[in-house]
This record gives sequence, C-alpha cells and structure tokens, in this order.
Amino acid sequence: MKKISILVATLLFTFSVLAEQTKSYTQWDTFRFTINNTDAKKLTNNMREHIKKYHVKAPLKTKIFNITYGPSANELLWVMGPVTFSELDARPDNKKHDQDWADNINPYISSYQQSEIWRNIEGLEINNLGEKAPSPEKFVSRYLTVNKDQDQEVVKYLLTQVKETLDKIGKVKYWAVMENKFIQGNTNGRHLMALSSFESWTEFDDDWEFSKHFEKIYGKGSFKAFRANYARVFKNQWHEIIAVNKEMSGL
Repeated sequence: MKKISILVATLLFTFSVLAEQTKSYTQWDTFRFTINNTDAKKLTNNMREHIKKYHVKAPLKTKIFNITYGPSANELLWVMGPVTFSELDARPDNKKHDQDWADNINPYISSYQQSEIWRNIEGLEINNLGEKAPSPEKFVSRYLTVNKDQDQEVVKYLLTQVKETLDKIGKVKYWAVMENKFIQGNTNGRHLMALSSFESWTEFDDDWEFSKHFEKIYGKGSFKAFRANYARVFKNQWHEIIAVNKEMSGL
C-alpha cells in the first residue's frame, strides 16, 4: 500500500455552513506581500520596529511568516490575532501607526496579495502542545477549493472521519481547520485551510499509517471510499510550508 506520511494530517477541511455561529471564536487577520530584495534589510528592520511599537499585545499581536514552499514561495505572510470582528471595530484611530506604516513599511513593499480572515472551526482543533510550550514556528498549510455541487453532509462526515483518525494516531501536536470568512470564488479558490505544525523536516519521512488506523475505526476498504468522496467534494488543493520570520517579527 502506498506510504501515507505526515502530509495526511493536512487533509483536513471544513465548510462554513458546518460551523456553529457562537459569540466566542478564534480567527486571524492575514495578508500576503512581496518585497524587493534590494530593500529587504531596510524593511526587515522597519517591520520589526513597527511590530514592537504597535503589534505586541493581543488582539493585534502579529507575526511575519516566510512562505518557503508552494505556489506563493518567497512571499511573506502577515498574521495578526487572534482577533474578533468586534475587536477590529474597537481599534483606536491611531494616526501614529498609520503614519509609521506609510513612511517606513509601504515604500518597501513591492505588492500586496490576498487579504483574508481565517476562522478556526470549533471542534476541529487538536492542541497537544501544553500550556507552557512555545508556539510552533513551522507549519504545513493545505488549501482546498470546494466544488459547487458539494454535499454538505458528506463534508461533515469526512471531517469527522479525519479528526477521529488523527486522534487515534496520537501524533498531532497542533492542528486546526479554518474557513475563509469572505467568499473567494474560483479566481483564488482558497476556500478552506488546514494548518498542521511540525518541528523538523525529518517528520515528513515518518509513516503515520493513516489508512491503517482509518480502517481500524471504519472497517476494511473504508479508506478507498473516503478518498473517492474527498475527490468528489474538492476540485483543487495545494500545500504551502510557512515558517516564522523571527527578525521581522521581533522575536
């Protein structure tokens, strides 16, 4: 049987209609940007100082990530939060912040890419890091485009199957399924995202035997049906590897 590695942990997905709308939720404000290599050192210093001044405390706490692999490799990713919509409304009208961005950040950014808000789906998160454990610094993201004719009940069932299998394997340290809160259409296709942390590249050589554990729960031959349902529900998918840019983030 074909070897199923840690990447299976990122075959996780959701759909907005499946999420319970509650007053309490966890979401992240993100955007992507590119820089000119000539200005990289200047922007690194300026971004670090900007974050130290304005983005150290919650809910506006921010980290910058390097996108190291995937279609958007060499772009940078701004991740702020967790922050709710009401907290975004409550942001002070900080002219010093805006002026600092205009003077010291914006001139060194070549282009701005996708600006998105990603919300964790309640009940589809695994966190075995421990209260005092440091935040992960490297992640695998899997983005998924949902077919227009997708079956909501099938999506819900697939999510349940994946979550139960990962819990049985017991190797996940941090994993979260997120939905894009604003409609992306087919131009972007970044409807859903699954985020899975890793510590070292050698973890990608580890065979989690996902299909074996899956079939222990759901029965012999069930993994083949899962893969068929997965292919029917989603029309596109791709990975990104991201890692914290410590210099820009002021860490």
